[in-house]
Amino acid sequence: MFDELLNLIKQNGQQAVVENNEVPNEHNEAVMQEAQTSIVDGLSNIKEPDQVNSLFESVRSGQAESNPAVQQMTNNFSGNIMQKFGINGSTAASIAAAIIPVVLAKIANRGGQGGAGGFDLGGLLGSLTGGKFGGGMGGTTTSSSGGLGGNLGSMGAKLGLDKDGDGDVDLNDLTKMFK
Repeated sequence: MFDELLNLIKQNGQQAVVENNEVPNEHNEAVMQEAQTSIVDGLSNIKEPDQVNSLFESVRSGQAESNPAVQQMTNNFSGNIMQKFGINGSTAASIAAAIIPVVLAKIANRGGQGGAGGFDLGGLLGSLTGGKFGGGMGGTTTSSSGGLGGNLGSMGAKLGLDKDGDGDVDLNDLTKMFK
């Protein structure tokens, strides 16, 4: 799953990082990995259902930049690449803005798509929070990524936690639980 996240970051960071003269070529890979770390750490810090709902809704509606969790991830990423790689502040901020919200939006919009390899925001959140939020690793109970997250989603569906009836337990179900 984390390899898929890094690949998505690389796809979306090509112009912002690799083609950016302000980023020394020897740091391209490390900057991308720093983006991954910032996203993973930021999602891991989500503690409340309200935060999950807010993140999910803002990312899905195209307003990710206004979400406090996304802002924190973006600021942490920007600060880290300034400190670690000597990238100036405005360049770091533009790189962060071009990668973090865009990648989160693409992950959120993958929810339940079979062609996405079972990688979605709900699955990522579920794996990072030990199943507390998110749930299954994709849109089906027989997730292609399998593992603990897929089993948790399948068990959750059998326990009646599948509130939207799509066969998995994910952020959509979590959202319906609190409405």
